Amino acid sequence: MSLLDSLGLNRKELRAWAMYDWANSAMVTTIVTAVFPIYFSSVAAADLPKSEATYRYALATTLALAFIALLAPILGAIADHAGIKKRLLGGFVVLGATAVAAMFFIQRGDWLLAAVLFVVANIAVNGSYVFYDAFLPHIAEPQEMDRVSTAGYALGYVGGGLLLGLNLAWIMKPGAFGLPSGPDLTPAQATLPTRLAFLSVAVCWVVFSILWFKDLEFRI
Repeated sequence: MSLLDSLGLNRKELRAWAMYDWANSAMVTTIVTAVFPIYFSSVAAADLPKSEATYRYALATTLALAFIALLAPILGAIADHAGIKKRLLGGFVVLGATAVAAMFFIQRGDWLLAAVLFVVANIAVNGSYVFYDAFLPHIAEPQEMDRVSTAGYALGYVGGGLLLGLNLAWIMKPGAFGLPSGPDLTPAQATLPTRLAFLSVAVCWVVFSILWFKDLEFRI
């Protein structure tokens, strides 16, 4: 039995479905969990008291979750009854990747821009999950669904973890990657490695989503 067979990914549409988890998981690891929260408090909201910066980040997170909670049932109904799942998922990918790519331009004091982009990116990634999950019953047999879902989850961990590791490497050791380093950097130079990490998340999200769309050629 091959590795793909053991993972339940022995057909290209199953592999394509699982790879979308790889595509978007960097958004969770780098943006939601590890890098962006620190950048928000230390750069975007650097001119605010620390408690106020923490409050504003928490407020942005709450607003995003509240909007998602309101939007999810509507999106779920659309996913169940409309034949435009693929186009809607593509729209959320474009929206989310654009918001994350725009984080590259966040500089000191841009806390409002950072908060808005964070809210939009969160809404987009969670909206895409609704349609992503709705594809699975169309491409997998009932007895395959648990295995395929697990494989997608695992690929997400791998993809998100690999990019996060690379992001942290060039943030901590920028000189090793040909990026500006040293004590006399301008603010833009000092933040460049982190801002490139945000940009890399957007690129990863789009590139691996293209593979997903290419191999899921039918319209549902």
